[in-house]
Amino acid sequence: MRFFVDFENVGSTGLMGIESLTENDCVRIYYSNDPNVDMYTVVNMVHSAAKIQFIKLPDSLKKMNLPNALDIVLLTDISRIAASLGKAPAVVISNDKGYDPVISEISSTNKTNNILRLDSIRSMLCVKDQQNESIGVDHNALKLLFDGSLKKYAADKNKIFDIVKTSKTRSEINNRINSSFDSEGTKEIMGALKPIIKTLPGQ
Repeated sequence: MRFFVDFENVGSTGLMGIESLTENDCVRIYYSNDPNVDMYTVVNMVHSAAKIQFIKLPDSLKKMNLPNALDIVLLTDISRIAASLGKAPAVVISNDKGYDPVISEISSTNKTNNILRLDSIRSMLCVKDQQNESIGVDHNALKLLFDGSLKKYAADKNKIFDIVKTSKTRSEINNRINSSFDSEGTKEIMGALKPIIKTLPGQ
């Protein structure tokens, strides 16, 4: 998943949830002035598995005093990759409703509905939680596993939880667990997860 953060609009609040992202996510943070980032957010970024990129508005554009120059740069970047998104969502993190008509136009041109605007990364994670719950992933049951059959993997709880939350199929979960744990661990974890993920597509 790709996030395009209008940092000058949302500040550190827009980055809430960044620590829960995975190696499959990319966060591009757009700014023009010296950003005021609190230490809590810095720590969360350091602990995030996501690829994080910082995009500063070119000085040449700043000197031109163009209104909404940062917005234009951000939306131009999205328009360049919109056609290649497939089913993967792209999320503009901003409270500025001025993005909406342009996002609608980009979506219409590329015949996609997966470009969103939300106020924070955490908001998108909540949307994904709701989507997962709608197809049968019981997050409460998943959490309980770490007090029972997966107790020995309590230190890896966040990693396993993120894999389940961000995977669309049982096969994807198996592949990602297999790449993170040895064969014995994969067998144990997948065995415990089986009743939790049974309603997900196989492939």
